[in-house]
Amino acid sequence: MMQAKNQYPQPIEYYVVTTCCRNFVWSALDYDSLLLSLHFRGYTPTFIMPYEEYLAEMELADEYLKREEERELKEPA
Repeated sequence: MMQAKNQYPQPIEYYVVTTCCRNFVWSALDYDSLLLSLHFRGYTPTFIMPYEEYLAEMELADEYLKREEERELKEPA
């Protein structure tokens, strides 16, 4: 029976906003390596969230706004 080859850790994508108002999707192996990488490149993060979670929240926000717009259109002025 063959042994499985060594598996390298998969990077995680993070949504990052910095003090200079830049928005990034930045890959890192974990949160600590993300912070080190950002610091090494001269960025100070003000907001960090795993990118998948960020996309899910943005999708929910879009759905909410669409429902609100539809509700406003249905209500008489």
